Amino acid sequence: MKSDPIDRKPPLTIHCEPTGLLWRSGYESGAIKAPIYDDVLPAIKKWLDGGKKVMIYSSGSVEAQKLLFKHTNSTEDADMTPLFSGYYDTVNAGMKQDPKSYSIIAENEGIEPQGWLFLSDNVKEVEAAKSAGMDSIVLVRPGNAPLTAQDRATHRVVDSFEQIAT
Repeated sequence: MKSDPIDRKPPLTIHCEPTGLLWRSGYESGAIKAPIYDDVLPAIKKWLDGGKKVMIYSSGSVEAQKLLFKHTNSTEDADMTPLFSGYYDTVNAGMKQDPKSYSIIAENEGIEPQGWLFLSDNVKEVEAAKSAGMDSIVLVRPGNAPLTAQDRATHRVVDSFEQIAT
């Protein structure tokens, strides 16, 4: 997914903030659509067809995640919420750079950490997921912070979901 202001907000519920109320109004009226990269929906569908679960873990609140994914710019399945089997944030899982947070999610879902693939554009989050026993990939998108040579040597790095959708 493309960078969105929701991902940079503190983990407050969307109802508590005037900004959240404006976002809700904008999304529900159709004036705002969450930008989704073209490779995301086909990859998610391929994973689901292959029997995989797809979940979201974001620093944006669960409510904000659901609002965003209900109103995307996708021409097919603009409401992507039925595709996700779980939503996690810093309130129900913990901070994203803490390995314990990933263990909490795995435990809540009843899946061993080795059965997970976690994707992030944040190297520290990838490292935390790996520390919890998950497979994890750095996803590079336009506008992301540049990776160091060490980051690229240490982690699997992709720039498209197509590279991991098979």
